[in-house]
Amino acid sequence: MADQTTDRLAQELRAELAAVLECRPDEVDLAERLTELPGIDSAKLVSVVVACEKRWEVALDEEELFDVRTGQDLCDLVAYSLSQRGAA
Repeated sequence: MADQTTDRLAQELRAELAAVLECRPDEVDLAERLTELPGIDSAKLVSVVVACEKRWEVALDEEELFDVRTGQDLCDLVAYSLSQRGAA
């Protein structure tokens, strides 16, 4: 069950990134460094973070965001934030 939730979260994050980058979700590799995604810049990265916070109704910790390097890192942070929200 947790794997299905994680897979769905990754799929939805890939779609969010694709929307910002104006590409297809299958062109977004979550293992790639966010700063190396084609067409990405700092404003687009901020919009991805804001979109994640709105979509999943979480507040991503700013200090933890500094450690995010890849799309998978961001996915893991969103998943962690969701689990903490459920535990609160």
